[in-house]
Order: sequence, then C-alpha cells, then structure tokens
Amino acid sequence: MTIARKPCGPAAGGSDLGLAGLPNARDLGGHRTCAGALVRRGALFRAEAPTRATDADLTALRRLGIARVIDLRGASEIEAFGIVTWGAPRVHLPVGDTGRGILAQLAQAASTHCADAAIARQLMIDSYRHFVADKEARERFAAAARLIADPDGLPTLFHCTAGKDRTGWLAAIILTALGVREQAVIADYMMTNACFTTGRGAAGRAKLLASLSEFVDDIDVIMPVLNADPCYLSAAFDEARRRYGTFGAFLSDGLHLDVEQLRRNLLLDSTRLRFCCGP
Repeated sequence: MTIARKPCGPAAGGSDLGLAGLPNARDLGGHRTCAGALVRRGALFRAEAPTRATDADLTALRRLGIARVIDLRGASEIEAFGIVTWGAPRVHLPVGDTGRGILAQLAQAASTHCADAAIARQLMIDSYRHFVADKEARERFAAAARLIADPDGLPTLFHCTAGKDRTGWLAAIILTALGVREQAVIADYMMTNACFTTGRGAAGRAKLLASLSEFVDDIDVIMPVLNADPCYLSAAFDEARRRYGTFGAFLSDGLHLDVEQLRRNLLLDSTRLRFCCGP
C-alpha cells in the first residue's frame, strides 16, 4: 500500500496521510521557513490517537518507518481508549486531558443552566495558557520537543486523543522553532477543523456530536471545546512571551531546547540556519 499524500489546505506545507481511521494524521514536512529552507517530509507526523486505525492504516504507518511514537494522553484516556501500536517504540509523556476536563465542567454547569459557549471558550483559552504556565505540562512538552530534536529518533509521530490541543501546541512549538511563519503555523493548526468535519472525519464527528447531545441541551455550548480556534494557540504564544519575554527565550529557558539541533534534524536545507525571522 502506498500512502497517497495531498496538501492539507491553505497551509504552505503539510500533507494528509490519507488514513481511513485517522483523518487528522498528517506529515508536517513541506512547510517553508522565512529564510527559504524546507521542513523535511517523512520525518515528523502529527495525528490523533491511533486507536481507530484500520489494518490498512497500520500497514501504511509501518511503511513510514516511524522510529518513535510520542503519546501525550493521560492515564485515564489510555484506560478508556487503549493503546494501538504497529511495532514502533512508544514514549509516554502525559499532559492532562484538556477537552474531557472542560466537558465535565460544562456538563456540571449545564445542570444549573449556567453553561454557555463563552464560558467554554474561556476555559479552552485558560487550558492553552496552562500548557505554558504549568511546570509539569511544560516539562512534558519540553521532553517531547527534545526527543524530536534527537537525530536517532526520526521519523517521529506524536499524538494525543483527538490530535487537536496538546498535539496542536507541540506542532506549533516545533514549526515556530524551525522558523516557519506564524500564519502557516496557525493554518496547520486550523486544518484539524476540516479534517474532522469533512471527508473521512465527517461520520466520526456526527457520532461524537450525537453522543454529546445526551449530556447538554444545546450542542453549541460545547463546540468551542471540539473546534480549533486561533485564539487558543495565540493564548499559549502570549503566555510564553509574557513569562519569558520572547518565544525564543521560552524555547531555550522554558523548554531547554537546542533549536539549532532541531533545525539540523528537520530542515532539508541545513546550510540556511540564519533566519530573517525567528522565534
């Protein structure tokens, strides 16, 4: 089986892996940095948890030659959904389940008629700030980023449950550190919405909405939890800059990431490491 890759959308890079059970799985290669270097294809992949992967999907994943899988899910998510592997070594770096916790808060608020979409949106913004502010969460993202900078660990695939929030923030960290422009980073992040609402993701999305409608009277109340929103990602970026002064300082002082090693590892043109713009 050959994986049929196609551009994900308006982002300058990235390609859909075309996996039947994993509509949000994509290659982060193909993005261009502001100095003109390209992110290597076939080196770094983002996805949702592979628990719904078909046999054909697993065969395709094996053929990618993935050397390491980084699982960002918490213990309760793993207990609920299990672990699916295809022979690639797995590293568990749990970050708290963003969506499930917020949905539980909204369900409780709904029982007293206090839940609305604005509350849900603010809870999501706060959770993205937490990715930076919380020491344990920051250490897990730092460990993941350093693994991706390890030349012996490529190709790498990283995922959480939906491949949206924790996965989205890790992808944003890596792409920004590589020198990809913010517009392209946000475009890659926002592709999750299309992946889950059209094409292969549409049926699963419909089932999810149907199941959640049993817990809330107005499904619009919880849509901010299910959707990617640029303001969420901006909240994490803003928190990083607020605490560290610049995003570059966040990478070096907050994550202790060797940015030059990451660039040597993931940029196709490793001779162009002096960027006209950087983190």
